[in-house]
Amino acid sequence: MKPSKKGFKISFIISSVVLFSVLMTLLINSFVGYQAEKTSLYSTTQELNRIRSDELSRTTQTIILSMKQTVMASAQYFTKEHSSDEAAQEQLDFLMSTDNLFNSVALVDKSGSLRAISPRNSEIIGQKLTSQASRQALELQKPLMSEPYRAVTNRLIILVSHPVFDTNGSYNGFISGTIYLQEPNSLKKILGEQSAATNGSYYYVVDAAGNLIYHPDPERIGENVLANPIVQKIVAGGGGQGEVNNTKGVSYLVGYSTVPETGWGIVAQTPKQYVDQSTKRLITSMALYSLPFLIIVLALVLWLSHKLSQPLSRLAFIASGLNSADGRSKEIPQIDHWNYEANELYTAIAKAFHIMNKRTEELSFEAQTDPLTGLTNRRTMDAILGLWQAQSRSFCVIMLDLDHFKLVNDTYGHQVGDQVLQFTADIMLSEKREQDYCCRYGGEEFTMLLPDVTEEQAYLLAERIRTCIEGMDCPTGKRITLSLGIASYPNEVLSIQRLFKNADDALYQAKHNGRNQTVVYTNASELTITSS
Repeated sequence: MKPSKKGFKISFIISSVVLFSVLMTLLINSFVGYQAEKTSLYSTTQELNRIRSDELSRTTQTIILSMKQTVMASAQYFTKEHSSDEAAQEQLDFLMSTDNLFNSVALVDKSGSLRAISPRNSEIIGQKLTSQASRQALELQKPLMSEPYRAVTNRLIILVSHPVFDTNGSYNGFISGTIYLQEPNSLKKILGEQSAATNGSYYYVVDAAGNLIYHPDPERIGENVLANPIVQKIVAGGGGQGEVNNTKGVSYLVGYSTVPETGWGIVAQTPKQYVDQSTKRLITSMALYSLPFLIIVLALVLWLSHKLSQPLSRLAFIASGLNSADGRSKEIPQIDHWNYEANELYTAIAKAFHIMNKRTEELSFEAQTDPLTGLTNRRTMDAILGLWQAQSRSFCVIMLDLDHFKLVNDTYGHQVGDQVLQFTADIMLSEKREQDYCCRYGGEEFTMLLPDVTEEQAYLLAERIRTCIEGMDCPTGKRITLSLGIASYPNEVLSIQRLFKNADDALYQAKHNGRNQTVVYTNASELTITSS
């Protein structure tokens, strides 16, 4: 039996090792890339939805102001004109023909009886209105915008009203415009009829009580969705972005804004599942695009293995240890040999693994770092805390929160707001010790992890940061202040969750006491405070 050629065995070994190494690196890069891309897409989708909700909020604000100005102008007309019912009817008809903001307009006298309505409906003229919105308009005698309610026509409507006074200041009733929520209306015209988006995204509008007043599904208009956590934040006057499970149990990435004039909220959202699927498709595509190059490299290695002998044996031995325990490929040592092909093969493989290592390190850095400020992100912070807890290491936590940061965004825009966050992060980094960690906890809130320090030392560092920020002009051209809360571990604290609760309580106390100060949480459940 003819023995196997040594060249074939070397080829098999080299091909197997290179394949294993490349596949392992590809898997590592794919995993890290998937996590980084998913995090990036989550953040980008939330931000885009927030921008969209902000734009729709401004549009809706314009519509509402136009509605109120229209009924106010009509009320002023009826103040000056003592017209008959027919003349009043003609004026309302004229208003409807020149303005498409309302589905109908009506004039109601001070007893609550309907004097005129456009489009004309003789069957209800003279009837006394009994809805809560009508009674409220008559009782309060001031401009109002109602919550959704069922009218005498059984329509689900919103009423925009303005009182009518005569020239002597006597109350004569009110003029109102109505929006038929479940029929074509000005809101739908301006905000648009939503078609089924390929990614499942859509937006909706709720009033100040959490009732749906605009939704792509007409059957849901009028439904109360206050159980939705995002809607609860809107009702409380908030705006922003995040993740939520809606009242139907579906996970969404959302951006939301409020309409200042009415307290309405606009929510733009995208199914989280769609973003996950998009990330998987992207990583799969990357792997498929890499496959031909992998095949080419393996074919080249196999071909060269037939031409090499001892040089390739040495290179195969080195390649067998290309992967370390942590999954990162090692640097290939320099090989100087008389065989030109062996040297060329070394150069090609070394370069390929250098690029893969570099990309892996870049993706790993991106996965551990907040992209805006360059600080450690929340996930990495949790890992550090878990390690310190396992080591029974003592440390302090400083929670920092910019005072009135929402006003910065509202006044100067989110781009300047981002610059203020970067400004704050730079000061934190300049003041920390080498062994300390600065983390972005979320929004305008930051966290510092200080190992092996006393509360007094943590307090002094916190005060340096606070006074530094207070004494410098930030990117807005003005000064901004910072509130800080400090808690220590273990200090009788049994869990990291409780530690952060203590620090958060201290931060809340700093806010409650007037902001721009540092508060230290103590074991006696008392708070040590310093004023600015």
